[in-house]
Amino acid sequence: MTKKKKINAREASLYALKKIAEEGAYANLALTEVLSTYKMDFRDRKLATEITYGVITYQLTLDWLIEQITGRPAEKLDRPVLHALRIGFYQLFYLDRIPAPAIVYSTVELIKRGKKRALAPFVNGVMRGAIRKKDSIAWPDPQRNLLDYLVLRYSHPAWLVKRWLKRLGRTETEKLLAANNVIPPTSVRVNTLRIGRTQLIDRLKKEKITVTPSSIVPDGLLVEKGGKLTALPAYRDGLFQIQGESAMLTSHILQPKPGAKVLDGCSAPGGKTTHLAQLMKNKGQIIALDLYEHRLALVEAAAQRLGIEIIETKCADITEFCRHNQEEFDYVLLDVPCSGLGVIRRKPDIKWRRQENDIETLAQMQRQIINAAAIALKPGGTLVYSTCTNEPEETDLQVEKFLAAHPEFAAMDFASALPTQLSGTVGKNGIQLFPHLHHVDGFFIAKLQKKHS
Repeated sequence: MTKKKKINAREASLYALKKIAEEGAYANLALTEVLSTYKMDFRDRKLATEITYGVITYQLTLDWLIEQITGRPAEKLDRPVLHALRIGFYQLFYLDRIPAPAIVYSTVELIKRGKKRALAPFVNGVMRGAIRKKDSIAWPDPQRNLLDYLVLRYSHPAWLVKRWLKRLGRTETEKLLAANNVIPPTSVRVNTLRIGRTQLIDRLKKEKITVTPSSIVPDGLLVEKGGKLTALPAYRDGLFQIQGESAMLTSHILQPKPGAKVLDGCSAPGGKTTHLAQLMKNKGQIIALDLYEHRLALVEAAAQRLGIEIIETKCADITEFCRHNQEEFDYVLLDVPCSGLGVIRRKPDIKWRRQENDIETLAQMQRQIINAAAIALKPGGTLVYSTCTNEPEETDLQVEKFLAAHPEFAAMDFASALPTQLSGTVGKNGIQLFPHLHHVDGFFIAKLQKKHS
């Protein structure tokens, strides 16, 4: 077996950031690859994760700060130098527990160990200049230019901030932007086919993981302290699934009965699919669709680990599948592809990948999916439509247009499936969950019923 090379936290962050910038890798996948390739102690792994996500979260602002100190556009800097300076500036401006001299030293060392070591004196000068000018940098005045202030204060793209300001107003927009920059707790779903919530809490405690019960869903737990969850014996034994609370709530709102026939139209990677099976007590049939075999393999692996036997995966386009399976299903779940702007706090790189015109493009795709799924549902059947975003074109307006075009469908009341703190938040067409209001991922969930003819 090849011995793993040992690296430190800043080197790991540099490698991950290079993969994201040069290969277009997603932040979580790039970091996972780096952490599994190299040898690192637990503290360095934790710091590498914090720095990498911090740099991605505040990338726009970090580049602006670098420009204030260097006097030149960030994109004109050598790429390795820019990565190193982003890492250094993030620690200097956003982490208060690392001494400034240590930040300067570690940033210069990053350059010395690479191919741009001749630029080490430049990096040293920039970092020292940042320390001197840190408290005198002139930020935009919110009274004169609110948009620029919010964009730089919270490091979000201008088009998105402008969009939210128009819809939500300043106060709500600023709260949402702030919430997007706070790392959320990890949540897990108890596999009630194998263990109860109290029993899993005790089991995880023995494995040195501290969790508390979710107030949103009855089978959810919030992780307060612990290590790598997927390395735990409890995980390998199929006692829990890592899943967001909003995503868990989606399955509870559908509430499929044991013995039913269910279609999960956009199933991978399988969190909701396996949850549906769990709620059905592993009785009935679930057809799990996806366009790609490698993604369906994730669904199958999750089902096998959790001891679920009622899921059948099919690699198919949902529009074609539903055309050949009309009025076949008692329940349909559609967690459709979307802009993902409700989960920025978990996936900060998504705000830099998205453009405003993506929203309408995705809305058109969603329209095709829900129209196709309507055909596959039996009269009297239930359809849940969900997105991990709060943009109207993909959420409330999407359902409104669907209902106008499909008089055989009606919105259902699902307040009984919600915890007390959310029971008054359901709108005409569904529920909008926001990170700053409900302390969960931004989600939209609608529950529709096909009328008997």
